[in-house]
Amino acid sequence: MTVVHRIVISALVFAFNTEIAAAGTCLTSDVMSPAGQRVSSPYGVDRTGRPGASAGYHQGLDIVNSQGAGTPVYSGSSGSIKYRGFGSGGTIADIVSGDTRFFYLHMNVLTFQNREKPTIAAGEQVGTMGCMGMKQCAPHLHLGTLLKGSALSASGTNGRVWNEISRKSSSPLTADAIKPALPSAWYYVNPEQFLPRQIPISNKYRDMAGGPRDTTLPKTCSPGPNEGAASETVSRSDSQSRQAAITSAAGKAVGSEDHAVKVANQPNRSLYIELARNNATELTANTFEYDAEMDAALAQLVALYAIDARPVEVRP
Repeated sequence: MTVVHRIVISALVFAFNTEIAAAGTCLTSDVMSPAGQRVSSPYGVDRTGRPGASAGYHQGLDIVNSQGAGTPVYSGSSGSIKYRGFGSGGTIADIVSGDTRFFYLHMNVLTFQNREKPTIAAGEQVGTMGCMGMKQCAPHLHLGTLLKGSALSASGTNGRVWNEISRKSSSPLTADAIKPALPSAWYYVNPEQFLPRQIPISNKYRDMAGGPRDTTLPKTCSPGPNEGAASETVSRSDSQSRQAAITSAAGKAVGSEDHAVKVANQPNRSLYIELARNNATELTANTFEYDAEMDAALAQLVALYAIDARPVEVRP
């Protein structure tokens, strides 16, 4: 075993025993019955000229299931809730869960608006699918996901992001514009990585993130740098999907100059597990084919994470 590999493995062991700060809040419950669930319109695509769709970029994820109109819609997370109008889009359930916000749009919600408590638990019903008050709408749930600027700037994402106040006609923010995101402002991000499960995509747009895909991206609870990763089949496990996404992200030279460090700080233990697994395989086979520079880079990356994640000692 080389000195470099000893450093890497020691740093990995340290990392596994340290809490990782989350950059976002996952949806832990299905937002509707999963039977026949699919994405009818993906996030971030330009729908200008599409029949029945509003012009501009789609800043949410349209989801349907086999039950159609009248199907119950549930909150996928706990948090504070309020209902409000959304222009010609009907009524919206606005749920804030820590540094993440979820919009449930295009629903019939008359029986739910007069809630006695301002909070909601994951799995509680927020409305029914139905497009109340809209002149033209095929019943669906529009799920919007927003991340607070402080969490967004630390996420290392190179995906499609819009400020909450941006118009649909506005181009997505560049990587350089994402980095100094306003800490208390809210920004639209791709809801796919926050879903409790991967679901099929039935309407594949050419300009969707990562190109036309058969299913939504793996769950990471953060937009992260893997938005363009190749999709996994729905039948595969989350761990397999995450490993594929990490492998794809690692080979992409995108984002800012500290992209590697941001990847290391993602709330995704799969990266470190995968590194440990690879090192264990190499040690077992006793075949070290990495050159010195690659070993040094790997050791430095993991050491940086370990230093960054080390709890701060509070002196009395």
